[in-house]
Amino acid sequence: MRTPAPGPRLLFLGLPGDRAGELAARAVRDARRAVRLRTVAGGPPASEAAAGSWELVRRRPRQPRPEPGGPRPSPYKTLRITVLPGLTPAASATGAQPVGHDGLVVVTGAGERAWWERRLLFHHVQRALADNRAQRMVLAVTGLGRRAGAAELAEAVRPWESYLGSGASAGRLYGVTVPVRFPGGARGTRPGVPLLWHLGADSELTPRQRRLTDARLAGARTPGAPLALREWERVERVLHAAPVPPDRTVRVTVVGAPGAGRTTVLAAAHRVLGPERPGLWLHLPDPGALHDLITRRRALEEDSPGTTGTTGTPVTPGATRTPGTDREHWRFQLADGTVPVMDVDWLEADTRGARPDLADRVRDSQCVVVAVDAGLLDVPLDEGRAAELRERTGAGTADELIQAAATFHRDADGIPPQVVLLLTGVDRLLRDGRPLRTRAGLLDDFRRLVPAAFAPGVLTALCPVSAGTGEADPPTGVEAPYWLLLLQQLRREAHRLTGVAAGEEEKAERLRERAERRKETTSKWNPVSRVLSFADGKRADRGEGRARTARDAAAANDEIEKLLHRDLRDTTVLLGGEPYGTGTTIGG
Repeated sequence: MRTPAPGPRLLFLGLPGDRAGELAARAVRDARRAVRLRTVAGGPPASEAAAGSWELVRRRPRQPRPEPGGPRPSPYKTLRITVLPGLTPAASATGAQPVGHDGLVVVTGAGERAWWERRLLFHHVQRALADNRAQRMVLAVTGLGRRAGAAELAEAVRPWESYLGSGASAGRLYGVTVPVRFPGGARGTRPGVPLLWHLGADSELTPRQRRLTDARLAGARTPGAPLALREWERVERVLHAAPVPPDRTVRVTVVGAPGAGRTTVLAAAHRVLGPERPGLWLHLPDPGALHDLITRRRALEEDSPGTTGTTGTPVTPGATRTPGTDREHWRFQLADGTVPVMDVDWLEADTRGARPDLADRVRDSQCVVVAVDAGLLDVPLDEGRAAELRERTGAGTADELIQAAATFHRDADGIPPQVVLLLTGVDRLLRDGRPLRTRAGLLDDFRRLVPAAFAPGVLTALCPVSAGTGEADPPTGVEAPYWLLLLQQLRREAHRLTGVAAGEEEKAERLRERAERRKETTSKWNPVSRVLSFADGKRADRGEGRARTARDAAAANDEIEKLLHRDLRDTTVLLGGEPYGTGTTIGG
């Protein structure tokens, strides 16, 4: 037998207990006869907790006759299947995920899962789509009872609707949702052909195999359930998840004192901004950083008074499982469905004392977050206490860094970094459900702590946030800093487009003036002068067209910015110390 041609590589993954290994073995057994498979090497995983991989070969459909003298293609094609072990935080933090696969099979159970387990699965799916060039995906739903119907299946796939049905994902991913029942199940629910051959190899199926595949997919439908078999838009090209361009990378410097809750708020934002909700979600490509944030948030939720841990037993307050080392540098993405939108370079720094090493970092940052514990502002500040808190919270050094960066950008005709005044633990400013301070009073205090944040041209936002402790006390306000990053990006892009339009208009004006001078100073019978004047006029017309296009794009950015202000209606936004946009009023 001639050397088989390379075929598709399939990757199976799922959470513990969802039987991904058993599903892969049954899929091969079910499809063996239909597509003439035989095992070459390896085999299915020995247990649910173990990984496994094996290679199979199948006979290809009849190939066209080669050119005279050319090599005859092999009638066989290989199929490589890899099954990951059950995804757990510990395994994800240490193990590497294989790359180079063309198709993805995500095994999800129909039962209820904890939020961090779903988040772990979503993050591994996102990594697989980015690292494996996966164009096609099957969502296999296991754990369905023999009598399960449309309602049970719709509930099982509901967390995936926003992620896979996002507008940005349309045209990039094609997949089906297949209900799976163990063992056997109804005749139409056997998963073999849909799982293996609707992941990139169906273009080579024979007509008989294609009819069999379509019949199996039709039989997999549950009567009256539109989500029993969900198809996303087919594409002819492979999804290449290229990194975000450099100009879409946002640098964020978080300054303040340790203990202000900077990482706790980041973990709360990761808890809230999940892929199952509409809009942007927070994705950490690094599995170690993902494990850290999940561990921190679980420790806060499970160790809070009055809650129980995952085992159902009461948890003693203070018995945290926080990682031993604190991270200061985080890199994550804001994604829309399966498509990354923005890379975020997030650096946390202690500014108690001089930090000349941060000058370049703050100058190159698009956003500077000044974190202050709300418990320190329960009463208005006077001059003496303001000076003490500037040193204690690191706000004094932050003020100097922001002022230097704003001066640099003002001289360079650029946009200074955005400033987010992050007031953490804002629930401490409530007594009997009533606030102790107003926003106007808090802004007055921050004018004493960070006066550079209210300088002309600086966009500043006051973001009171609370990390919360669980379902009864959810996080509040933690999404606002990320919407502000989008707002700053829109302002930067509008500023760039306005500069492009001004430059094109100035160039067009110079060209028209030169064309007029040629007409006035040379004879109208001079052919060279006429040609040059005509060329200058045409170039001026094209420049004015580019200027109009740039200004239209800047105007469109302004409209998007107005819509974004609706999501920031609970955030006070100032530009140069004056209200900006449609956020909460200063006195609220």
